[in-house]
Amino acid sequence: MTVESENEQSGVNSSRRAYYAWMSGLLFTVAFTLLIWAIGPLLDPVLATLLPDAGAEWYFWKLPTREFMTMFIVWTFYLAHQFSIWGAIYWAQKNLTQLRAKPTTGLTRYNWAAIIINVAFIFLHLVQTHIWFDGLAQDTPIWTSQGSVIVMLVIILIIENPSRGLFLGKKMGKPMTARVSGFFRRNHAYIVAWAIVYTFWFHPMAYDPQLLSGFFYMFLLFTQISLAYTVVHINKGWIVFLESFVGIHAFIVAVTTLSQAVTGIWVMFSTGFAFMFVFTYMFAFKVRREIRWGVFLGYITAITWIYLPSQFGGYGRDITRLFMLEPLWIPIILYLLAIVFSAITFVYVRLRQSKPEG
Repeated sequence: MTVESENEQSGVNSSRRAYYAWMSGLLFTVAFTLLIWAIGPLLDPVLATLLPDAGAEWYFWKLPTREFMTMFIVWTFYLAHQFSIWGAIYWAQKNLTQLRAKPTTGLTRYNWAAIIINVAFIFLHLVQTHIWFDGLAQDTPIWTSQGSVIVMLVIILIIENPSRGLFLGKKMGKPMTARVSGFFRRNHAYIVAWAIVYTFWFHPMAYDPQLLSGFFYMFLLFTQISLAYTVVHINKGWIVFLESFVGIHAFIVAVTTLSQAVTGIWVMFSTGFAFMFVFTYMFAFKVRREIRWGVFLGYITAITWIYLPSQFGGYGRDITRLFMLEPLWIPIILYLLAIVFSAITFVYVRLRQSKPEG
């Protein structure tokens, strides 16, 4: 490590710039989302040419015809953004090792670089949308965007297991050991950066509510990765908010997309992510048992209302969906993937330990 890097690590703690950057990131998130919405009607002639929604596996916001130059440009922008962030992460991991154990309240050169990179490419994506429109969705299936976010959520579950547990505050043992969680904590930056940047360039910056809520969430996540090595990045309340906002975005997508609104898929998203908060995320906070019970009873009350027949004052969701464990579909996927990822990593770590030196 260079003397300059050591001086940076010891000196940045004297300021509160990380908090100011975080607040600026929140203001930017709101302001840029409003900007997308304000100039969104300029895209109406393009939106009018899009093909009708064809169901859950169909991506609506892509042009009917693929243009080579359009996709060459969007792939170039995406790869430039992706490798720029990965490069910044690589530099930080080589030069900011001390801040892993003791994050700073200031800003490092990594933070400044990440902020500049992300803000620049956010503006570039807006310009790209209004000139060429298409995102990566023209070339890649919709499940890749959804899957990247799921991977991010699963990794957070593994990382946070030692501090809040996996379920009801209980820490999971093998294969989700402290060594496995530590492995993901040290190496998650590259994977999460891919998940965020790829999803960001998957969608065009149109002003439909589904996309607006998604980009609002993307800007929050860019704030998070830009503030790595700071106290903001590991703030438990902030992390839980980011995990939970996925459910809000999914709910908005479900109720505003015709094909999904008809099936009532919003119930799966709302009850599933609410389950994750009640039985996992909430245990990041040290609160009285009465509060936990109150949240739990609130969740049960909501479930009861959703599946209670309308003649009795409920929403009237088909009760057979409850017997199909609809509220548990999302939690089951997240928990199972967390265990699978941990098992694979557990074996990998053990093999590395048993490998003879030389």
